[in-house]
Amino acid sequence: MQKPFFLLPAPLSFGLVIGMAWLLDNLWPWPLANDLWSFYAGCGFIDVGAVLLLWSAWLMFWRKTTLSPYGKPQRLLQEGPFCFSRNPIYLAFLVIYIGIALLWAQLWAWILLPLAVLLLNFGVIRHEEKLLLQHFGDEYVQYCKKVRRWF
Repeated sequence: MQKPFFLLPAPLSFGLVIGMAWLLDNLWPWPLANDLWSFYAGCGFIDVGAVLLLWSAWLMFWRKTTLSPYGKPQRLLQEGPFCFSRNPIYLAFLVIYIGIALLWAQLWAWILLPLAVLLLNFGVIRHEEKLLLQHFGDEYVQYCKKVRRWF
């Protein structure tokens, strides 16, 4: 595992990217077609992301492990949403971001979406993977072989 370049909390990463999209939209508007389909799809993505976020966070609290990327994990979760994603909370943020981009109907949010993913990969996930490998060793290696990073 490589060392992270920096450690930036996921909500802050997405907030920065959305803020950059908003700023660029105000400087150079690049609107997309905004119809009823994009409204309902955006709401649907936000709802799915919120449910995934709450389910993941609830499971972490219930199993008494930390939500903080700075904290020491108490156990390696492999149930619930952690069966299909090693990072369901970050996946939830990504799904919510897509919902916001659909509702917002401007191209800057879509152009900057890869930046949000890169910030997560290099700013948070690398750090967490190194930490989990240190704490759980081979159990984490086996988990990584079974479950993908995102989905």
